[in-house]
Amino acid sequence: MMELWRTSELRVLRQMEGRDAMTVAAALGRSPRAVQDMARCQGMPVPRQPHARYWPVTTKRRARQLRASGNTVNQISAALGVPFGTVRRWVYEGAAA
Repeated sequence: MMELWRTSELRVLRQMEGRDAMTVAAALGRSPRAVQDMARCQGMPVPRQPHARYWPVTTKRRARQLRASGNTVNQISAALGVPFGTVRRWVYEGAAA
């Protein structure tokens, strides 16, 4: 069941802006995903997960360039050291955008 957010929790969320999702979640007794979702709903910067890997924009751009030059998603994945699914998402996300 979804638990509604109290005003005091939203205040703490705003005060902890800039911290990672795990820290904010521990302070609020919420899940990191709930913290990220509520920050998004409030128009705040979304706190990142400390364990997640965030690829540089240059890597994403390079993947798209390699795909445009005829490489397969599997070849791009091996060349850049990025998981296959991530490369596939970047490539087809770029095609739709």
